[in-house]
Amino acid sequence: MTRSSQQSIGFLPVVVAALGVSLLGYGVPVVGASPLAGVWLGGSGLFLLLSGAVATPWAAGRFDLTPAQQRTTALVFGVGGAVLLALFVAVNVASFESGESIGS
Repeated sequence: MTRSSQQSIGFLPVVVAALGVSLLGYGVPVVGASPLAGVWLGGSGLFLLLSGAVATPWAAGRFDLTPAQQRTTALVFGVGGAVLLALFVAVNVASFESGESIGS
């Protein structure tokens, strides 16, 4: 199967990869304050970065992926990153809501 080298990357893979890079970059300094939170954010960022990268024509040609395999792989990484991020937010919201308020 030959692929055109003139295929455009698309908007969604770029946005997902950029979000992944942002989360990965944000997770690194957070490791100093909370190692678990930093690894959690970094892991979700890595999954999203991989999702965006797999959805590019470069990855399809490099790894010889059919369009169905490419969509499935990108979807698996994207859903994995989104689930990790949602769980991170849920755990942090629950931990903030259960704390005692300090008032005068």
